[in-house]
Amino acid sequence: MKKTVEKDVLNSIKEIVKELIAAYKTDKKITPEMIEQMKAMRELFKELKQPTIVKSVRLAYEHLGNHGSLDNLTYWEDEEIELDEESSSFEYYLGLLTNPTNKYNREEIKELNVLLKGVPEA
Repeated sequence: MKKTVEKDVLNSIKEIVKELIAAYKTDKKITPEMIEQMKAMRELFKELKQPTIVKSVRLAYEHLGNHGSLDNLTYWEDEEIELDEESSSFEYYLGLLTNPTNKYNREEIKELNVLLKGVPEA
């Protein structure tokens, strides 16, 4: 039963991610509705008991609300992640959330959390 619930929650998260990417591709900006969708997605991650991801989504939507983008994070240059006209930092971040149990995605999310908090790495 638990696996079925987790699968349903993950499917709901993936659906929100698809909607967010579609909305971003249409508007090329972060809207208040998108922030609300991220808040709903955060609640779903709470159900999965994923505190690192829950925190990351909160930090991301707060940052997006204040800055309108994740592009100003040094992460993209430091990691030499090539973003082009077709793929934004926001879309890349959302892609990480579609498979949060992948150890590489989780590691990147943790690195982004440090930058989103504005705390220098130790």
